[in-house]
Amino acid sequence: MEWFRHRSDDHRGGERTAMGVGLVVTDANHVDSMMVEDYSLDCAWGKDENDFELTVDKLIPQGAFVYLEESECGGIVDALRDQLERGDSTLTYSGRTWHGMLENKILAPDSGQDYLTVSGNASTILGALLSRVSLTPLFKAVVPPSGDVSIKSYQFERYVDAYTGVCAMAKANGLKLKVAYRSGHVETWLETAGDYGNDIDSDLLDFDASRTWRKPNHMIGLGKGELRNRIVSHWYADSKGNVTQTQTFKGLDEIAQVYDYSSAEADELAKNTKKKLQDLQSEGEVKVTVHEDSGIVFDVGDTVTARDNLTGITVNATISKKIVKVSGGVMSVDYEAE
Repeated sequence: MEWFRHRSDDHRGGERTAMGVGLVVTDANHVDSMMVEDYSLDCAWGKDENDFELTVDKLIPQGAFVYLEESECGGIVDALRDQLERGDSTLTYSGRTWHGMLENKILAPDSGQDYLTVSGNASTILGALLSRVSLTPLFKAVVPPSGDVSIKSYQFERYVDAYTGVCAMAKANGLKLKVAYRSGHVETWLETAGDYGNDIDSDLLDFDASRTWRKPNHMIGLGKGELRNRIVSHWYADSKGNVTQTQTFKGLDEIAQVYDYSSAEADELAKNTKKKLQDLQSEGEVKVTVHEDSGIVFDVGDTVTARDNLTGITVNATISKKIVKVSGGVMSVDYEAE
């Protein structure tokens, strides 16, 4: 896991620092009821974490929304922790971000079908998926200002949560999922993922990178059956990380692993064995620090490239989580990548 850190004092790409920007709180019916200036917020979305924690000296009802205007940061209040000490109460609210609400829904295949598949305009597909998991009319698919984009035929994993499934579909098409709460709706859309390579001045970005030259390059999948009758699937990676059923590395250069999937038929075994090996073909790891004066804002799904001219090492890292923290009127943003 890699981390990016960025503390921003600017307004860029629809995001603002919390300096002078209040937190909007709704009532239980999701009608804006107050603007809070003094609060502490820890809000995260992306891989493995789609929730928030809010400390504020106000009473907020269960099911209310809290959000920063025109921002991806916000969600629904699910719980309250009340700490009373020497007559003083500390109220800490927690809940799901908009992304967490998506994560708590499941995309299941239609009755009689093995998989859910989609293709066509992204906004149309996104709208159908939101309706499918009963998040409309609160969630609304919109066309971004840059125009609608297309989704090539995509097959979802069986019974995948909606957030993971939509993000995987987006990634497969070079896109990223964007969310913003506006005018009583959680607007969602897909747009082209950013690729921050040569666009980043080396003076604005520090990194600690590592590279592994020899990774597992032969995956042996074992499926249904016993002994000689067991289904076996062989997959190989080449020097560029491409995975096929043609072996490139042999002898000392071959690094083999076994993938045990004892309930799989031949087709399912081949698909998952290939994916297992593809997941191991990462170029390396990178820890990146973005300087405070960079003005750079990343989204989950964007890619950052780090390069050292001395060694020639270049490593790509994709933003997998974004953590926004507000305290004392100052916003800090952390990025986790892989």
